[in-house]
Amino acid sequence: MNRIHQGKTQAKRRERDKRRWTVEEEQSLGTKSDRALARKFGRTVTAIAARRHGKHIVMIRRWRPEDDKVLGTRPDSQIAKLLKRSAYNVQWRRRKLGIPCHYEHRPWAGHELDMLGVKPDEEIARFTGHPLKAVRAKRQELGKPKPDQMMNYWSPEEDKLLGTMPDAEVAKKIKRSTVSIIKRRLRLGIPNRFSARHVWTPKQIALLGAMSDEKLAAQIQCPPHVVAFKRKTLGIPVCRARSERKPPWTQPEIQLLGKLPDAEVARRTGRSIFSIATRRSLLGIELKNRGNRPWTTGEEKRLGTGPDSEIARQLGRTIIAIIYRRAHLKIPAWRAR
Repeated sequence: MNRIHQGKTQAKRRERDKRRWTVEEEQSLGTKSDRALARKFGRTVTAIAARRHGKHIVMIRRWRPEDDKVLGTRPDSQIAKLLKRSAYNVQWRRRKLGIPCHYEHRPWAGHELDMLGVKPDEEIARFTGHPLKAVRAKRQELGKPKPDQMMNYWSPEEDKLLGTMPDAEVAKKIKRSTVSIIKRRLRLGIPNRFSARHVWTPKQIALLGAMSDEKLAAQIQCPPHVVAFKRKTLGIPVCRARSERKPPWTQPEIQLLGKLPDAEVARRTGRSIFSIATRRSLLGIELKNRGNRPWTTGEEKRLGTGPDSEIARQLGRTIIAIIYRRAHLKIPAWRAR
C-alpha cells in the first residue's frame, strides 16, 4: 500500500509540474529560496530549481542595510553563522564596504612579554590566547629574535662528537638524523674532516691491483665497492691470490681429456667443468665418451635405489643423465627414511 500511495503522490507532483508557468512565477525566481517559492506556488523544489537554471537566474541573496550594520562588530565566522552566509561572502562584503576586521584588543601582560623570544611563537599563542600573527608582530616590534629550540636541545657532550667522525656515524650514535648533524656542525663552524667522497692519494692509487679490493678497502678505511670502481676506471686488473690461481696442466690431466666425461675429469682433477671444456677445445680434442651409451636393464633397475649422485658415480654417468632417465621411466627419487 505504501508503494501505491507513493506512486500516486509522485504522479500528482508530475501533473503539477506540467502546468504552464505564469509570469508572476517566473518573475519571482531567484527573489526567494527555491523551497519558499515551491511552497508558495505549489510546485516541487526540483521544478523551481530546474526552471531557474533554465532561465540562467543565479540565486543571490542581496545584502540588506541591517546586514551591513552587523559587519565588523564580531568576527567574520560568527557573523556568517548569524546571517547564514559563508565566511568568504561575509569577508568579501566587509572589505568592499571598507569595514575593518573585528579585533578584540588584549593588552600584553608582563609575564607574556617575557616569554617572547624564549619560547616558540606557536606555544605562546596557545598559552596566552593571542593570535599567532599578533605574537610575531609583537616579538618583531620588541626586536627579539625567533627562538631556535633545536639549538637548546644539544648537550656539550654531543657537540664534542661533531667533526670527530663521519656525520652518519655521529647521527647513529646520538640517535639523530644526518641532516640535523650537518646543520648543527655548520652552525658551529666545525669543518667536515670525513668527507663522504674518498680522496685518493698517489700512494693509494699505486696499491690498486697489488692486493685484493677488500684488503685495500680495510687498509684505507673505505667501502670495497669504492676501491673496485676506482680500479676499473683506471683499467687495472683485479689481483688474485696465489691460492686462487690453478696450477698448470700436467700431462696425466691432459690425457684424461676426451676419454672421460668432462664432469668426471673435473671431479678427478679438481678443476671446473668450464675450464675442462675450454682446455679440451683449445687442444682440439673431441669428447669420445659423451655419456650417451645405451642403458642396460641392470642400470635402470638401480635408479631410485640411492641418491642420484651416488648412482652416477657407480655407473660412470652424469647426474643430469641419471635424473633425466629416472624421470623418463617415472621412477621416484630416493629418500632416506
